[in-house]
Amino acid sequence: MKSETYVIILAAGYATRLRPISNRIPKPLIDIGGKTIISRVISNFREAGFTKFCVIVGYMRGLIKNELLKQKDLDLLIIDQDKPTGMADAIHLAMNFISQKDKTITNFFISAADIIISNENILKMYKLYTHSDVVLGLMKSNDHNIAKGHGNVKISEKSALKGDLDFSQEFRIIDIIEKPQIHQILSEYYSLPLYLVNREILSSMNQLEVSERGEKEFQDVLKRVISNGMNVQGVLIVDPFITIDTVGAFHLTNLKDILIMNKRFLSGACKNQIDGKSYKIIEPVRIESSVIIENDVLIGPYATIGKFCKIGKYCELTNVILYDNVILGKYSKLNCCIIDENVELSENFHAKECFITTNNKKEIDVINF
Repeated sequence: MKSETYVIILAAGYATRLRPISNRIPKPLIDIGGKTIISRVISNFREAGFTKFCVIVGYMRGLIKNELLKQKDLDLLIIDQDKPTGMADAIHLAMNFISQKDKTITNFFISAADIIISNENILKMYKLYTHSDVVLGLMKSNDHNIAKGHGNVKISEKSALKGDLDFSQEFRIIDIIEKPQIHQILSEYYSLPLYLVNREILSSMNQLEVSERGEKEFQDVLKRVISNGMNVQGVLIVDPFITIDTVGAFHLTNLKDILIMNKRFLSGACKNQIDGKSYKIIEPVRIESSVIIENDVLIGPYATIGKFCKIGKYCELTNVILYDNVILGKYSKLNCCIIDENVELSENFHAKECFITTNNKKEIDVINF
């Protein structure tokens, strides 16, 4: 029963691969199509019928707590992890706390705070759990670069699914390896940071050793669970085939993924209090309040313009995110770019596929994707 399930959301990490933006915004609070990513995660689980949540916080915990407290009618626990030492450590902390608090809880959905999966696929995992001990959310890819950020799994030859004929059927998982080298890859199937487990795995989390990466890896827990004979299943929860250029629509890891995920959720034309004369908008776009747009400007498709931005004449903006208080000089052309807040770009500034910010000396700093 869903009332016996807690959703654990892991939101304590430093998000080092998102620097420099994560120096001022914790990853769970990054805006995706007008809504923070952690709010989207919670909303999808609530739409799937889950009401009990536990969020592990650490880095910039105050900001994340303030966002969580905006949620209405939510059964919410917030647990501090003082020193993030890996996913397994955070999960162990949460499961122990919840198990001691509420003996009726037998199941745990575990989700990273940067993965957005539909409520339909959440329910697909929950349905499979009725005859499994552990369920992994999987994706399929023949792009070996995916291995740099995800666990790779080995599928039993006796699995029900053959040749991807029916994506509603499951895989029996017989091995898993975290972020393998190319010669270590076991199959075309990768584990996303979304799991459904029973409380019995707690015994497999005791005395877990720190990996070579300096973390306690949840994949090591899964290896123990598999070797102990538990039934570990997996089910595809994103459309195949995923590549390193498309995985960001579901799992936010790098700076470019912010654009990719934002593109997934951006729709229609949102224009608020725009001061300007003649400009062209190609939907979808999102334009916040108090934005000034001068003549002969092209915006879109896939553009998000933050508050108090000023866009000079003859600018062209395609697939961009401008945070608050950005100023663009006339004739600027930006394609597939993220512009940090308070950045002022000179006239005729051209850029593509990059993050633009200012350094400690207030100089423009361009970070290519």
